[in-house]
Amino acid sequence: MFSASVWTDLWGPDSSTLDVTGGSKRRSDGTHDFLFWALPHELARGDVIDIYFEAGTQSKPKGAIFNPEPEKPPDDGARFKSWPPSEAELLEWEGRPALNESLRWSFVLNGGPSILVGPGQQRQHVGLHTLWNEERPERMRVNLSRSSLREICSRSGGEELLLEYVPLGSHVHIVVGA
Repeated sequence: MFSASVWTDLWGPDSSTLDVTGGSKRRSDGTHDFLFWALPHELARGDVIDIYFEAGTQSKPKGAIFNPEPEKPPDDGARFKSWPPSEAELLEWEGRPALNESLRWSFVLNGGPSILVGPGQQRQHVGLHTLWNEERPERMRVNLSRSSLREICSRSGGEELLLEYVPLGSHVHIVVGA
């Protein structure tokens, strides 16, 4: 399994973030390792992300095995003190300064038309998620969506801007701050 995600939200402070993770091939007993390549990586306005879906037999660079540290109690900077977050916590988070209100991404899939998308007051989070796994190696899932903090916390969905399963040879292109 291999996953590359790019996301942004209305509040920042990062303009966007890239996260590339995955899992090793399954062993005969069904186990596998969790691997990461870029976990997470801050992106700035003007950065370009190109994802090429190509056939291959090796990972370059090799992913590093993730070894989780023991859980630590949340510090005072914890996002939410409870889960699900209380109405007061949601209002506090929604009331933060909007640092990325003017941020837009230019998203292009396989040389098609450009989609301009960014966070706003109604839907504060934008995410691109690509996913490939060994079950269907000939295709990759590409999902571009926008969600509000409340939709994320309630797991009620959001606005799906694009959902496609693309073949080998596909190309995803994003310009942050277009």
